Amino acid sequence: MKTLSIVMLALIGATATSTIHAQNSDRPLLDQGTKELALSGTVEFPDFDEVDFNVDASYGYFLRDGWELGVRVLGSDLGGVERFDISGFTEYNFNRNTNMVPFVGASVGVADFSYDDGTLTGTTELDNDDTATVIEAQAGIKWFVRPYMAVSTAIGFNISSDDVFATGDELADNLTRFRVGLRYYF
Repeated sequence: MKTLSIVMLALIGATATSTIHAQNSDRPLLDQGTKELALSGTVEFPDFDEVDFNVDASYGYFLRDGWELGVRVLGSDLGGVERFDISGFTEYNFNRNTNMVPFVGASVGVADFSYDDGTLTGTTELDNDDTATVIEAQAGIKWFVRPYMAVSTAIGFNISSDDVFATGDELADNLTRFRVGLRYYF
């Protein structure tokens, strides 16, 4: 009986050790030196013959464990308003030992936008082409399906120095949006 108890404790100890080892090797790749490619956005079909889209891609590099700096490019055509943004961003990831990683981020960039005459109401006083500074703050969660791949969900608040965001039939200088994306780490 004593031998059986020792064998059982040894098996439990071996199982616990292998489980801990598996969890450590499967932790998300958010360490210093890791690179990230990300893609997110939306596609809408407001009319049968019209397609609206808002797509952004980014490349980041982890300067320290959990802290990333990078470049983001955004292209959109929403309701006849075409916009191209380029910005620098930073993100900090919390609780990096689980598959659900909360993060906060910020970005600063430049937006170039144009729109068709008569597309939006109340825009006759504006030029059809303009450039503005855009600032964004965001918070979200990365859901890791593999240590090198995550689905991200975030809510971001954007503000700009000019009216660049298409909201219904108008342009606005701020926008809150929910973003879903895919991130790949290497």
